[in-house]
Amino acid sequence: MAPWLEAILNDCQDAVFITDRHFNLVHWNVSAEELWFRQPKRPAKKNIIDFIYQLFPGHVEVHSQLQRAISLDEQVEDIFVSTPDDRTFRISCYTHKFPGTQYLLDVVIILRDLQAAIHRKKDIKPGILYKTLLNSLEEGVMLMQGDQGTIISANNKACDIIGITHERIIGKNLTELGVKAFREDGSPMSVNEYPAMITLKTGVVFRQSIVGLINAKGKLIWLSVNTCLLEEFNGAVPGLIAVTFNDITACREAESRLSESEYIFQSFMNNTHSPAWIIDEDGFIIYMNDIFKSVWNLNDSHLYSNMRDLMPQHMVEQYMNNNRRVLDSGQPLITIENSLRRDGTPGVYLVFKFLLQTSTPKKLIGGQSIDITEEKRARQEIEKVNERFYYTTKATSDYIWDWNIENGTIYRSEPFSQLTGYLQNDMENDLYWLLEKIHIDDRQRVMQHINACLMARNNYWHDEYRFRCADGSYKYLSDKGYIIYKDGVAVRAIGAIQDLTEKRKLEEELAQQKEKERIRINQAMITGQEYERNEISKELHDNVNQILSSAMIMLSTARGNTDDKEFLIDKTTQYIDLAIQEIRKISKSLNSSIIREVGLIDPVEDIIKNMQLVRPVTVDFECDPALEDELSHDVQLMIYRIIQEQTNNIMRYAEAGYVRIAIEQIGNQLTLLIQDNGKGFDAKKQTKGIGLLNILNRAETLGGTLSIDSRQGGGCRLLVQIPVA
Repeated sequence: MAPWLEAILNDCQDAVFITDRHFNLVHWNVSAEELWFRQPKRPAKKNIIDFIYQLFPGHVEVHSQLQRAISLDEQVEDIFVSTPDDRTFRISCYTHKFPGTQYLLDVVIILRDLQAAIHRKKDIKPGILYKTLLNSLEEGVMLMQGDQGTIISANNKACDIIGITHERIIGKNLTELGVKAFREDGSPMSVNEYPAMITLKTGVVFRQSIVGLINAKGKLIWLSVNTCLLEEFNGAVPGLIAVTFNDITACREAESRLSESEYIFQSFMNNTHSPAWIIDEDGFIIYMNDIFKSVWNLNDSHLYSNMRDLMPQHMVEQYMNNNRRVLDSGQPLITIENSLRRDGTPGVYLVFKFLLQTSTPKKLIGGQSIDITEEKRARQEIEKVNERFYYTTKATSDYIWDWNIENGTIYRSEPFSQLTGYLQNDMENDLYWLLEKIHIDDRQRVMQHINACLMARNNYWHDEYRFRCADGSYKYLSDKGYIIYKDGVAVRAIGAIQDLTEKRKLEEELAQQKEKERIRINQAMITGQEYERNEISKELHDNVNQILSSAMIMLSTARGNTDDKEFLIDKTTQYIDLAIQEIRKISKSLNSSIIREVGLIDPVEDIIKNMQLVRPVTVDFECDPALEDELSHDVQLMIYRIIQEQTNNIMRYAEAGYVRIAIEQIGNQLTLLIQDNGKGFDAKKQTKGIGLLNILNRAETLGGTLSIDSRQGGGCRLLVQIPVA
């Protein structure tokens, strides 16, 4: 507390207590301290409510009246209480808030001893002690009685306020004084509407009734009027009352000025384009302007809330740490903080934080911020542009040239010598030297392209050509330039060259490799076709031809043998039917449309049945029926052909008793596993066969891979993996 304020409080004869909003003592003056320690029983905690309960037992209503004054922001000036030894005190309560806000800084409670002796019921003759007491008061006090409001006593302050001497005021009633009164809204007030007259006639007591008065000096003053019933005259219609009043003219003017200042403050803060706020040292919000509310989606109900509970967690620590820097150093802080923008998106702010000079127990921090998000983005963009320019320069620094078209000279950067092998002294600084080094097959085209761009006034020129280096070799160059025009005439061109020699070599090698791969695949296809034709030939010769030959022999024998003719004709029919079945099997194995018509699973099961007709073998086949709908026709056909090829190999060479075929899709990978327990083979020596080559080609056609794991006597495991969408 400031020394000057403490001196004033200690000179005051009243007991002054300053508390927080919970009535815990923060400060007191000398009179309050003496009153406190005169009590034989003092509360354990320094709480003014506990103290009042012990000093004025039975007056439990005091707490609610003081609490109501704080809640409704009202000043309470007349709470009359008495001690057990009949001493009367007047309790006044005032609230002190931070300017421009509803934040309660502290509560001022004043206890004034109104000890007076009333010896008679009606005729009260003030003695010296009584007069001294009344005249020492800072408020006007009058005792009035009767229906007309006759003044029987008045202190000096009452006479000063009304502007009439003590001799002229005693014995007069309110009508005889001739003063004009006004309501708080400025409308006239009749004598019968005076608070004192109403109390005299009805017994209604007034607390802090605001009355305007033109006193005897013609000056408009404003009074805060309180009326009190004296104990001796508390019948249905009281005959004696006490009236106290304070001149609050200066206070009203100050409040008016304060209200105007608050209005200006609020208007300024809410019309600024920057968020502004005040918080205490613990992070509780004391004030926030409209933009701050808008940014954080807050309203007045969030006042006195803690910013830790309102800010995103990743922003809280930075915000509170900067507050702590201000509190620890006591110096203003200008810094950068991440926060939210008015549209709710993340932003960057330039923040100014500073301590406020107040008398409150807790320190207050004011702050204002400016949204610099766009400026920071612009700066970052400039940095990116500069970075891109730097790396672009590095990327195109093989050869930079600058052609002054007006005088025909060309500047070439130093790296050009490294690129072409020519020394700077060997290079002439004109266009013709460059054109002479361009390959004869490209030179005419390049010259025509340059002339066409200049005639059409194009800004950009780009060409590729072969350039003869100092050692006689040629490099493939990509040449790009930007042409500058002045008044429609080309005056300058700036460009850069990139060496495409290695790229061209790689492209040629890739083209050659693709051609070799194409030839290999064609040869494999031809070999596969020949292999299939040979297999079909063998099937027709070794099986179908033998069956038909047997049928022919049976038919010839039936012609000359009448006894067994019927038997022989039936046998011939059976052979012919068997031949038809074999031809159908061959046709079915070659027909790719079967997959499109019936799907993948049924044809594979036909392959398994044919395997089991040739030799007793156990075959496990695993395939999710849903794959028939998910896999394309081409993929299903390739899978079918691979199964067909590998099962033929198993039946011819493996002598297996068990075969497992599994088709499975995991994610975007289709897996085909064909495994047997046959005699196996050395995979390192026997991977060039026609059958396995056909399987490899089919897998690679779909972008897949083939792996074979086999050894002598250990069976064979064939795994095909194909990517699917």
